[in-house]
Amino acid sequence: MADFSLLVDPPTKKKGNLVLETEVDVSKKDLPEEAVVAGAGEYEISGVRVRGINLGNGGGVLQTAYAVKFDDIRLGFLAGLKKAPNQNALDELGETDILFVNIESSVLPKKELVSLIKRIEPSILIAPTDKGAKTLMEEFGQKVSREEKLVIKAKDINREDKNKIIWLKSE
Repeated sequence: MADFSLLVDPPTKKKGNLVLETEVDVSKKDLPEEAVVAGAGEYEISGVRVRGINLGNGGGVLQTAYAVKFDDIRLGFLAGLKKAPNQNALDELGETDILFVNIESSVLPKKELVSLIKRIEPSILIAPTDKGAKTLMEEFGQKVSREEKLVIKAKDINREDKNKIIWLKSE
């Protein structure tokens, strides 16, 4: 899908065709804009299917994981995990080709997070920060080089491979 931008937890009010918010302070949150998904449910925006999976609500913060189907590629997004998702949440996440996992904002012990990733079995793993990517490389025993950008098509994904780390340069 050319010229389509998907943003997850953007640091500012950046605009994209679709924005996913993984943590929402329900006491301060206004209603989301049209192309912003903030919570559990099923959505379709510009032909992209999104499933928001409720990971719990603690201290007024609603935490959501996302399964996104985009050009026949299945994306999963986990950020800032306060506790490991239960089996129902993992079932809702479903098969995942590319898993984006924010290790630095998670409070789970590294071993528990690695075990969770292995249960999800993504073909490709991407951390949004350099430190997170280095942690993944250590935990999975992989050495990869840092890439400026990733361009991938569904036919490029080898669904037999599991947990291949791609290190994208952080901004």
